[in-house]
Amino acid sequence: MSDLARIEIERDVADAAARRAAEEGLTVTAYVSLLLRRSFERALGEESVLVYDHVDDGGEIHIDREPDEDDQSYNQRSALYGSLFDRRD
Repeated sequence: MSDLARIEIERDVADAAARRAAEEGLTVTAYVSLLLRRSFERALGEESVLVYDHVDDGGEIHIDREPDEDDQSYNQRSALYGSLFDRRD
C-alpha cells in the first residue's frame, strides 16, 4: 500500500509547481508535499515571509528604498544587508 494520495489541482498550478520543483531539484510530489507541510505547520493567522538564501556568484545585491524612507535609514539598512549578504572576497 502506498503512502501517496491522488489529488486534483488546476493545470496552471500544476505547471507552476513542476517548474518550481525542477528549479529546486525536487519531484513535483516532493515539492507539493513540502509546501503543504509548511502550510500546516503555521499557526492559524500566522503570516509567512519569503526569504532568499543566496545570491549567485558575481551577483549584485540591490536594496530597494522603502516608500518615504529617509537617506539615513536607507543607508543604514543598505550597510546592514550588505554586511550580511555581500560576498566580496
